[in-house]
This record gives sequence, structure tokens and C-alpha cells, in this order.
Amino acid sequence: MSISPNLAEKRYRPLTPDEAPGEGTIIALDTEFVAIRQPEIEMNSDGERETIRPIAYALARVSVVRGAGEHECLPFIDDYIVSKEHIVDYLTSYSGIVSGDLDPRFSKHNLVSLKVAYKKLWILLNLGCKFLGHGLKQDFRVTNIHVPKAQVIDTIDLFFVKARLRKLSLAFLAWYLLREDIQLETHDSIEDARTALKLYKKFLEFSDAGIIETILQDIYRTGREMNFKPPAAKKDGHLIQRMETPTLGADGADSGPSTPNRRPAGLNGPNVFMPGKASPFK
Repeated sequence: MSISPNLAEKRYRPLTPDEAPGEGTIIALDTEFVAIRQPEIEMNSDGERETIRPIAYALARVSVVRGAGEHECLPFIDDYIVSKEHIVDYLTSYSGIVSGDLDPRFSKHNLVSLKVAYKKLWILLNLGCKFLGHGLKQDFRVTNIHVPKAQVIDTIDLFFVKARLRKLSLAFLAWYLLREDIQLETHDSIEDARTALKLYKKFLEFSDAGIIETILQDIYRTGREMNFKPPAAKKDGHLIQRMETPTLGADGADSGPSTPNRRPAGLNGPNVFMPGKASPFK
């Protein structure tokens, strides 16, 4: 239940009994986050900048869309997370979150506590749903949840050639494979979740046709020519540059999920994420 008295029209439709998820049900997930602590940097004896304390992020929004059925791509969860921490940067250009979105006094969104948002995902996890998205390792770490590999479908890995070393952004794949312009000016977790689902459907089509390897070669060839970035798009007659998801790196290592596998019933501390450099791009 929303704790915002100013709730406007919902952008999502809850699941009906006929849509009850179960083992193998595909759901598409994306999250947004805000910064609750800026990094502390100082100069060392060699005159080089050294990070003493990394930036910390908090979960701000969780969106989950249907992966199949009559209402495929329609979200059934779109939770904004009320913040108990002082927010130092809403990261609006990347998150779409603005001042007031996470405040019960002003928010017009479906505002819930971190505990409620977490429990919804935990129920879907226990039901055996498969979580689909792009760069999900980052989403799971920010959300503070562990999802077994058998329940993960990550399009960042489906459209990846190890020999090329570089993983591809969601915006570039959407432009190349779907002919869609996304992430213009800012990010939207519903849009990103839907896009990842569409890319998965494309992957299945290419695999069934036996042409996935050829498609991947074409994607990487075009990517090299364009520096792996989609061209600026037009909106209202003006060119708009997409906002890339920032690298959530600060300390040089991928710390993995912060929720221990054997403590699934509760949260492991506050909704704080201190990321490593290995975080994937969206």
C-alpha cells in the first residue's frame, strides 16, 4: 500500500489471480537509485587523488513488468522507495528521480518502504520467477537481494561476445535491434525493463533462426564504427544526447550481492550500496 497521500494515476496494474506467477514465469526488472553519500577524496603523498570513502547509493525505484501474456510489457510493480537517509544527489539525469519523489509529503508516486519493496521481490523469487533485465548484477546489488543464476536472464550477457571484451549498452542495442530511441535526457525504469524484454524476444527469434552469431558480428562491427553509442536523437526538432548510466565504480572490485544467501528473510542493513568498478553499463 502506498504511503503517499498525493498518489496520482498509477503507471502500473497489479497482477490478477489469473496472472499468478509461478516457477519459470518471466518478469522484467529495472531499478533506479540516488546518492546518499559523496565520495571522500584526498591527495596522497605522491600528489595523486585517492578515494578514502566511496560514494554510497540507495534504492529509489523498482519497476517490474509482465514478461508474457495478454498484458505483456505492462508493469505490475512500480515502487518508489521512501528514503530514511539524507539524499545528497538525486542523479536526476540518470535516474529520473527529482526532489519530492521520495518524500511522503509531496510524492505523487506509489511510495513504499524499503521493506515492502524488498518483500515483493522476495515473493517473486520464492515463487521461482525468472528475473530478466539488462545489467542485472547492478540491480540486485542496489536492491540488496541474491537471485540464483538459474533464475536470471540478462540481456547484457546474451548479446555479448567474450572475445570482444566489451559489453553493450541497453540504449545501443535498442537502437540497433529494435530501432527505438530510449534514455533520452533521462532514464525510466519501466522503459528500460520493457526494452530488455523486447531484446530477449529478439534473441529468441535470432536463435531459432540460427543467425545469432551473424547478428552479433554485425552488432559489434557497427558498434566499433559508432564508438558503441547510438546517434543523438531528435525531439521536437532538436538533437538530444542520451544519458548513459554512470559507472557505479569506486573501489576497484565487484563486491557482489550484499545480502548473504542464508539470510533471505530480512535485509542486511540499510538500503545502501557501495559499488565496485566492475558494475556493468546499462
